Amino acid sequence: MNSILQLRHVSKTYGVGRTVVHAVTDVFLDVRAGEIVLIMGPSGSGKTTLLSMAGLLLRPTEGAVLIEDQDTTSMKQSERAALRLRTLGFVFQSYNLLGSLTARENVELVMNMAGKKGKVARERSLDLLAMLGMRDRADHLPAELSGGEKQRVAIARAIANNPVLILADEPTGNLDSKTGHDVMELLCCGIGRDQGRAIVIVTHDHRLRAIADRVLWLEDGRLGDANGHGEMLAPAFVSALG
Repeated sequence: MNSILQLRHVSKTYGVGRTVVHAVTDVFLDVRAGEIVLIMGPSGSGKTTLLSMAGLLLRPTEGAVLIEDQDTTSMKQSERAALRLRTLGFVFQSYNLLGSLTARENVELVMNMAGKKGKVARERSLDLLAMLGMRDRADHLPAELSGGEKQRVAIARAIANNPVLILADEPTGNLDSKTGHDVMELLCCGIGRDQGRAIVIVTHDHRLRAIADRVLWLEDGRLGDANGHGEMLAPAFVSALG
């Protein structure tokens, strides 16, 4: 299976001298098409920083981030933004829907940004919402939707431009247990594995272990195998797990 995301000795450091903070240290990771990878760890361990670098929202201090074998290290900001729009989808804990737009319009917006407009964008947004059981809520504003419904809209938006990689940051954090399980089962199985997309999820929710192909542990900025004790493995082993 092809590698979709590759992190090569990625580190992120903030500050200098006595104020230096090593948020992420020497992370090495491959995520393949159709693979679901869970990254867990205590608060402040660097999970969101790592996800932000994988999503090209933050540049690493050292190392390289490759998307479908494209090294993004020396890309201009505009090139990174274009690649992000074409190949990445994001799902957040707080949904990040625009309150003044309907569910359909929230999904259409990212397609408009990628150059798809009018009937093409409208029909695809409705098809995606229908696939996620949201067709009858397409014209409702976010304030009129439940948490689970908002997250389904967010997932539709994340896959609107047919990304190869989906990055999710605490996607069940605002959902009850059953709703969270149902939404993530749909995302990981119906949209991830079945459609050959790679999915990386940062979470504290241990219940999501059941749907993951690999569970990794990030602590003090270092990534390893989550074997129940948080013990770290060498980078070469991390890339070969699963």
